[in-house]
Amino acid sequence: MTASLNTPEVLLEIKDIKKYYPVYKGLFKKEVGQVKAVDGVSVYVRRGETLGLVGESGCGKTTLGKCLVRLHMPTSGEMLYNYGRSESSNGSAQLRDILTLTRHESFEVRKRIQIVFQDPYSSLNPVKTIYASFDEPLRIHGMGSKSQRKEIIAQVLESVNLRSDYMYRYPHEFSGGQRQRICIARALCIQPELMVCDEPVSALDVSIQAQVLNLMKDLQRQLNLTYIFIAHDLSVVKYMSDRIAVMYLGQVVEIAASDSLYASPQHPYTEALLSAVPTPELDRPKERIVLKGEVPSPIDPPKGCRFHPRCSKCEAICRTEAPTLRRVAGAKDHYVACHLADTLPTML
Repeated sequence: MTASLNTPEVLLEIKDIKKYYPVYKGLFKKEVGQVKAVDGVSVYVRRGETLGLVGESGCGKTTLGKCLVRLHMPTSGEMLYNYGRSESSNGSAQLRDILTLTRHESFEVRKRIQIVFQDPYSSLNPVKTIYASFDEPLRIHGMGSKSQRKEIIAQVLESVNLRSDYMYRYPHEFSGGQRQRICIARALCIQPELMVCDEPVSALDVSIQAQVLNLMKDLQRQLNLTYIFIAHDLSVVKYMSDRIAVMYLGQVVEIAASDSLYASPQHPYTEALLSAVPTPELDRPKERIVLKGEVPSPIDPPKGCRFHPRCSKCEAICRTEAPTLRRVAGAKDHYVACHLADTLPTML
């Protein structure tokens, strides 16, 4: 699936991103295979929207998120970033593949793209004050004098509903919810455009989760932030996301607007995931779809459709031919990789 980056609303488009990890064995550490953690993912995210990533553990969500911020370098593929409109006469978008940038050019991208990790307890250095953790990235990126940086830290802490004098405390002095808000504030302090949120509330109590999610939505409106939101909880993803991409075994199997995906899932795997979401309607029990078997190994994925060993609707073509993302017939922005779905003959 591709999008035109010549329109200002598209901020980042990734094309056929792959991330393989070598597998070594034996005394001489001979490479015997590769873990295909991310295997040909192509998605885009518009400026100001939230793209959700969902799937089982091990499907490649976190690996993809780390590739986006270049904590892991992809094995192959492109990541085209929209720097905004150029000052030339035609005013076309300035597009760069951020995987090809030099070390010096990468500093600008690192300001624009930040990540919030899953565990707030290990995301902060326990021997550094909050001020020290915040001041280091500000100083590295040359954002003001010492007094100006202190003012920035105070403002960003207040933006996440924490007192400015908290900057002189250590991480162990805060609760889990406060630590996660501190992590969000640290990501915001260098004024990013895109934030990769890797299960930012999964380690928090349910009541605290709601506070953090509402805070993130408020910050998005105020600062025009773009989120890539990675999570297991499908209810949380629906609440946060404008569009949702479903991943299975390193590949995107379905992507659609949030309401469209939940109302009319087209892929059998998506149907199974949504059937596990609890419903508050006691008089309308939901039929649970239980998948058979285990997730195949990413070292040796099945031929054809990767989901076919667990799919109750599997046909002969599913075992031999890998499906590609195609637009669902009658839907504007709904794509699915399934031979049995009602799709158009070409991807639009």
